[in-house]
Amino acid sequence: MTHRILFLCALLSAGTVSAQPPTSSLIPLPVRVVPAEGAFTFDAASTIALDQRELTDEGEFLRDGIRSLLGFAPMLLPAPKGRTVRLSILQRDSIPAEGYTLAITPDRIDIIGADDAGVFHGITSLLNMMHQGDNASPGIACRTITDLPRFAWRGMHLDVCRHFFPVAFVKRYIDLLARYKMNRFHWHLTDDQGWRIEIKKYPKLTQVGAWRNGSQYGPYNQHTFDSTRYGGFYTQEQIRDVVAYAQARHITVVPEIEMPGHALAALAAYPELGCTGGPYAVERGWGVFDDVFCPKEETFTLLQNVLAEVMELFPGEYIHIGGDECPKVRWKACPHCQSVMEREGLKDEHELQSYFIKRIERFVNEHGRKIIGWDEILEGGLAPNAAVMSWRGTEGGIAAAQSGHYAVMSPGSHCYFDHYQGDPAFEPLAIGGFTTVQKVYGYEPVPAELTPAEAKYILGAQGNLWTEYILTPEHVEYMALPRMAALAERVWSPKEVRDEGAFVRRLELEFENLGAMGIHFSKSLYNVEFSTKGSKKRGQVNTELSVAPGLGEIRYTTDGSEPTDTSARFFSTIEQRGSATIKAALFGGNKKLGNTTALTLTFDKATGRALQVEPGPDERYDDGGIFTLVNGVSAGAKRVNHEWLGWCTSQVTVTVDLGSEEGLAHAGIGGLEERSSWIHPPESVTIATSSDGQTFTDAATVRPDPKASGRMEFGTDLSGRSARYVRFTVRTLPAIPDDQPGAGNLPWLFLDEVHVR
Repeated sequence: MTHRILFLCALLSAGTVSAQPPTSSLIPLPVRVVPAEGAFTFDAASTIALDQRELTDEGEFLRDGIRSLLGFAPMLLPAPKGRTVRLSILQRDSIPAEGYTLAITPDRIDIIGADDAGVFHGITSLLNMMHQGDNASPGIACRTITDLPRFAWRGMHLDVCRHFFPVAFVKRYIDLLARYKMNRFHWHLTDDQGWRIEIKKYPKLTQVGAWRNGSQYGPYNQHTFDSTRYGGFYTQEQIRDVVAYAQARHITVVPEIEMPGHALAALAAYPELGCTGGPYAVERGWGVFDDVFCPKEETFTLLQNVLAEVMELFPGEYIHIGGDECPKVRWKACPHCQSVMEREGLKDEHELQSYFIKRIERFVNEHGRKIIGWDEILEGGLAPNAAVMSWRGTEGGIAAAQSGHYAVMSPGSHCYFDHYQGDPAFEPLAIGGFTTVQKVYGYEPVPAELTPAEAKYILGAQGNLWTEYILTPEHVEYMALPRMAALAERVWSPKEVRDEGAFVRRLELEFENLGAMGIHFSKSLYNVEFSTKGSKKRGQVNTELSVAPGLGEIRYTTDGSEPTDTSARFFSTIEQRGSATIKAALFGGNKKLGNTTALTLTFDKATGRALQVEPGPDERYDDGGIFTLVNGVSAGAKRVNHEWLGWCTSQVTVTVDLGSEEGLAHAGIGGLEERSSWIHPPESVTIATSSDGQTFTDAATVRPDPKASGRMEFGTDLSGRSARYVRFTVRTLPAIPDDQPGAGNLPWLFLDEVHVR
């Protein structure tokens, strides 16, 4: 940390980092760019000079990049000759790891790095500046770029278990990481749906565990399956090839070997490692499953032998051991597990999981490596030297940092790129969620709750790409980009220079480059987004329309008709006091740039009214705030927008103030059933009314239809009643039943629109 501060002081002695971003087309944005007169022009006589022999790989990468762009390859020389690009390493305390300067003059280009990684990042900046859509320019305007990363961990993840991707595409994915100066590739290699890494000592892990007899398809909660045998795995030779390919681009591959949960593929191969002895099968569907590794000595022997081969293949500091979503159902019923708990003095199954993780950590530490795991490894006590990958919000990262453990921030709310990135009407089927490129760009990896001393334990951030609904390489690219680019800038560039409008302008130029490269990417940022807010005028809904800054003009209608370039232009809030369908689209001049998006508002007596909610929603599922319960918009059966609010608590009370005494006919509230995601409908909803807000009279207690699924309405007839206040007391199950995913845990509760007629 000290070296980074010294480097910034040396770089910016003329002043601190400006809040205004420097002029550059690069993504991620450099720390500082100083323009100069003139240009350097490559020609067939240009050379590349290597000041150090260890820069040969970097020199060859630059030569190959120039050949690809311009059609000729400069010679590599040990000293400058003619018009040259000179590569140098300058090791000084003031230059941090991966930092570089890139100085372009009419006669020479100097790339000086703190290390070979810094030189490589300078090369990628140079090549990216030369890349201009379908054409490449041999001429580069003179300037000096001084640059360094904000965070040490700048990562992207890829799940190859749900769907498998060939080595050629894995390398293409790594190339995209290198383009944006990402330096960690998290390779998710084992799960319930497939074991993807060859282990010489245990051949059945791939002979059996790499293949499943069908796959789930269609919407998650419909549970439909095909019967096509599916699978694949990487040989150790292929693994070494990928690791070397990544190393040449200064990317560390972090392998993930899941334990103690998500183990069905391994158990299918070696059923004696489970609590019941099987039989087990490689899982066809998506979700969380009860059969996990049993903490037997033979289990630890196999996993240690597996990890020994893994550590031989992957030289990086960290081995990811998963640790997430491990049901305790089998452990609770298993005599061996209970005997281990008694022997080790463990009070519950959470401490048994901690015991499991700590044993694995000791083995990994003995081999000079460290473990990192999903934030569930905090439960029952964190292993002494473990790092935490915080995915269930920010709490795991905060807890780790406050206890002196390193953390990588990867919250599902901002860093899960398997979520929808635009209106689902125009997007391929996804698992759920709603994470736009704008939301990713707005993410700050260091939680505000941390002190400066604690913040140093935040290693960085990572984007995750799970592939339940991503079957092809083209689809992977589409889901990753441009969100990967947005995250790359957040973890590389100084916090002070964040500017969404400037980023979007650079992103539009990058779209041309990606298109020329044949990369598939999303343009969902051109689609208008809707957000609703309350008003001081009760019974009114205020609607805001937005796109990323500087893209064009928003045109809209409120009568359900298709917007054109002559429709009303959006300048400020749209105020509605009655039902309407708002349609909007983005225009550049008279050209429509994106899709037409729509929002339907349906008013009743509760719409736009004041309300109280106790307790408030969980921060992970509170995007739209509590007003979404009365904003006139009913959520659908999938969590793909801001309408669903989520709680993990035993009871929620929602009280709506209708503003005056009203004659009533009906009252209801929406709930969600998605048991495979631990989301259960309310156990009961009690609906009560009051004239003064103090004394409430129960009208009915409503329970879920056991045959229903997806979105449910919990309502009752109120004919003959009048009231000003309507209260919904929503109670959850005390625990998820034993035969359900997540058994024993408190279920999640999701609620949407309140209806009062």
